Formats: sequence, structure tokens, C-alpha cells
Amino acid sequence: MRHSIIRKGWIVLFVAIWAASSFAYYIESFDTEIFLFTDGSYNVTERIQVNFGTEQRHGIYRNIPYKYKKGFKTNTVLLSDFEVVDENGNRYQKSLNKEGDYQKIRIGSPDFTVTGRQIYIIKYHVERGMLYFDDYDELYWNVTGTEWNCYINSATATVYLPQGMSGGDVVDAHCFTGAYGTEEKKCEFSVSGNTVKFSTTDPLGVYEGLTIGLAMPKGYIEGPSAAKQLWWILLLIWPLFVLPLGLIWIGYLYFSKGRDPITLSVAPRYEPPDDFTPAEAGTLVDEKVDMRDMTSTIVDLAVKGYIKIVELEKKKLIFLSTKDYILFKLREADANLQKHEKLMFDGLFTRGSIEADDLTLATAKCPECSGKEAIAISSLKEKFYVELPSIKTAIYVNLVNRKMFPSNPETVRNKYLGWGLAVAVLSIVAGFILMNILIVPVGIFLGVVLIIVSFWMPRKTRDGVTKAVHIRGFEEFIRRVEKDRIERMVKEDPTIFERLLPFAMALGCADQWASKFEGIFKEPPSWFVGDAGANFAPYYFVSSLGNAISTAGSAMSSRPRSSGAGGGSSSFSGGGGFSGGGFGGGGGGAW
Repeated sequence: MRHSIIRKGWIVLFVAIWAASSFAYYIESFDTEIFLFTDGSYNVTERIQVNFGTEQRHGIYRNIPYKYKKGFKTNTVLLSDFEVVDENGNRYQKSLNKEGDYQKIRIGSPDFTVTGRQIYIIKYHVERGMLYFDDYDELYWNVTGTEWNCYINSATATVYLPQGMSGGDVVDAHCFTGAYGTEEKKCEFSVSGNTVKFSTTDPLGVYEGLTIGLAMPKGYIEGPSAAKQLWWILLLIWPLFVLPLGLIWIGYLYFSKGRDPITLSVAPRYEPPDDFTPAEAGTLVDEKVDMRDMTSTIVDLAVKGYIKIVELEKKKLIFLSTKDYILFKLREADANLQKHEKLMFDGLFTRGSIEADDLTLATAKCPECSGKEAIAISSLKEKFYVELPSIKTAIYVNLVNRKMFPSNPETVRNKYLGWGLAVAVLSIVAGFILMNILIVPVGIFLGVVLIIVSFWMPRKTRDGVTKAVHIRGFEEFIRRVEKDRIERMVKEDPTIFERLLPFAMALGCADQWASKFEGIFKEPPSWFVGDAGANFAPYYFVSSLGNAISTAGSAMSSRPRSSGAGGGSSSFSGGGGFSGGGFGGGGGGAW
């Protein structure tokens, strides 16, 4: 038994030493004054006398909750007019910020330290902190909070009653001490004149606090005016007013900066503009460079005699086969090519390669290609993608230089896309900082709308609109032209099918273009070698060519994997009050 007592004594001593080293500073006194007003608001003054002993600290911090959740209900009090001074009225350096459900006050300077006894007087104004019931109005206030990591030697709370009310009018009063949720009452209160004073009878341990409840008869506290209640509502729902204003702003951006300057009707045109490449035509129509525009350039290079395309069936597995496409260089790029065409041409033969067996098979199908530089489309996989940005930029820059666009459409899209993302992200940040949940959905909605609108924000010039309508007219011609009209055009220009095919591919109507020539052309173009042979048909040819272009697009764009608290219920009813309940509270510590 004796050994057991000695062992327990050592344990108690060890815990005491550990507690003393962990929480060496303590609060000598925590004295609060609360001045109640008839409109239900009140001023709070906290006089906190801290003893740091020999510790060197910068000061203290105070965390006061302003959002209190009870079930599905959330009560929000408004805290304002913060002031921190010493016992002589000299202002302390302080910083205020909101984090989670807390208003945080850091007191002191990071450049100076203090020791020994220090007095911090914190003043602030509280609104929406009263509880209103049928028979009484209540101040339910967590005086010290239960989140201090040191002990508090004594705590008091003096409540100054609203104008016209005396202590004899008080319906009831009580107080609680201890850790959060306990119902200890190691405290007392007294009434004198128009004040009610609460005080602890025992020191408060670590994470213990003082909570008070004061019930007052109806009639003395009128409550907030209708105007103030409306103002509180507006503080909560103001983001809903931002929504229509934001939509109006986005609409203004589109109509002033995104809409084309003129609108023209589309009439069928027999050919696209003669000074445009297929990639430029496709880009001008939809205001963006896509893979269809760039791969149509490969076919256009073949039509112009710079390359030859050979279809190569590499493997057979029962009824399945895989195809690759070999590009032979017939001549070097020259000054007749636009910058984006030259970049495409050079990129293909710089990034691509071919295996010896494939070259042998391809040369057998195209004997005149023997000795020519060649690459396989499949070899561009995870290599050619680095060339795409410069090709896209060259197309955009050329159209801007030709006054088709006032500025690079990609830059315009990215700008408004970035704005949309910024609005969405900042609304989430603002929602947490301002603790207004409505900011988040409103901001995200406006951000998403702006992101969607960003795709329509690039605009053409007047000349750009005119040329785009011309190109649309050619597309309309392809989709509606009768076969007899095509027959007459072929007699006038036998090259019309292949010459305009790259434009049809860029505009997404190559199949319709090919169907118009069924029964008219019997031989494939000289720049394509496939497996059709004597069974050549334009539609089959375009289908095979489409497979080649689809294969090229996939290979060219592929990248390596590596790149990629209480408040709201009374302390007198509904289960009773407890330490840490009510509004106010929180805690703090030294830093």
C-alpha cells in the first residue's frame, strides 16, 4: 500500500511539473463588462491580466466565435469596432482575421517580446447576440471561453442592464464553470442597482471557462429596428444581387467585345477565297485552330506536289488489319508555302521516321518514290505534339496580320477563360473569409458562365466577317450542289475534286464533296496510293484518306504519359445551460 501511495505521488508530481512547463504563463484575472442597449446590441470590454513570468512572449491571441451551429440551424452574431489597449489607454499592435467560425485577434508585435505581468483590454461591439423568447429576453454569454490553454485564477462578468431597467426587474440569473458541456456552478452572482455581477469562486483550469445566463422581462429590450433587421438580411443575401449584375456585365462584355461587327447573309459560292489555305479557312469560320484544320494541310501539301501519301497495310489478323500511312517527300519546302505550311512540312520530316521493312513495302507500291525521304505517320506518336503550338500560332498570327481578327483568338479565349476560373476560385476564398455561403454558388455560377462565354469572345473584323461568309457560302455549295452542276465544273477544271478537297476536309464536309463525284472520277489522284486499284470510287477514296488523316491527327497530338458551439437555445430551459454554451466564448493563448 505504501509503495502504491509513493508511486501515485510521483505520478502527480510528474504531471504537475509537465503542466507547469507546458503552460508556464497564466491569467491572473479575466474581468468582463457588458453594456446592454435597448436595441439588443451590447458592448463588451474584456480586461485580461496575464502573467508570463520569465517567459519572453510577444503577446496573446484571442479567438471569438461568431457562428454557432445547433443541429441544422446556424446563428451568426456580428462583431465589430475592435479596440485593444493597455491599462493606460495606449493602443496595442493588433491584427484581425477570420478563420473558420472564429474572429481571431492577435495582440502584440512580432518585433518585441514581453515578460511578467501584462494587461490587455479588448473592446468590441456585438449585434444579434440576444435570445428572444415568449416570456423573457436572455443574455446567454460565454464570458471567457473554454479554449484557453492556461489556467485562469479568477473571472468576473459585470452586466450593465439596459436603460430603464433595474436589478430588481431581473427574471433569473445563473452561471456555469468548468470544461465545455459541464454544469458545475463554482460561481456566484449579485445584483446592485442596474448591474448584475458574476464571479468564479474557484480558479478555472486549462480549457475551463465561465458562462452566464441573464433573463430579463419583455419590454425593456425593444430589439433591432426593422431597418436594422433588413440590413442584416442584406448582409447575408447581398450575393444574390451580384448575380444579375454579373450576368449583365458578362452580356456587356460579349456584345461590346465578342460579337462580330457586322452580320451578313450566306449565299452559295462555287469556290473558297483564292488567297486562303484550307487551315486558314477552317480557322476563320469557327475562330479556332483544331486538328481538322492542321491535318487538312497535309492533304493540301500532297495536292500541291510536296508529298505523296502511300497507304500501307501492315498486319492481318483473321479478318482484321492495321494500316499505316507513309509520307514521301517529293520536293523541299519553298517560298510558295505559308509559314504554318512550312512548319507542318518541316515538322513531319524532322520528327517522323520509318522502319526499313515499311520503306521497302511502301516503295514497292510506289516505285517512283524510290530514294525519296519518307516517314511513317505512326512514328509521329509522342513526338510531333511539340510542333503543334508553333503551327497554331502561325495560323492565328497570319490571320491577324491580314486583318481577319483584331487580335489572336486563342489569347482572347484564354483571357476570359482565366477570368472565369479566377471568379470561381476567388468566390470560394471570399465565401470562407467573409463566411457567407451564398458567395460561393453565385461566384461559381458566374465563373462557369464566363468560361462558357469565353469560347464566343473572339471576334472577326469586318473583312474577316466578309471572308468567313464567303467560306460558309462554299460550304453551303458543297452540301447543296446538284450532280449535273458538278459535271459541268469538272469539264471546265478536271482538278477541281482534289484541288478543293482539303477545303472540304477543313470544313467537315469531305464526305458530301466526295459523293458529288461518284461515277465521274475513275482514277485516284496521283498523290495518293491506296488499295482501291481498279475499284476506285471518290467516296471510298475519301474514306481511306479520312482514316489516314485521323491516324495522323491522333499520332501528331499524342503526348508522352510523363508530360502530362451553442447559441440559439436558452440556458434556463430545453435541457438547461452549461459551461461553454451561449454566444461569445472561444479562447486564446500566448505567442
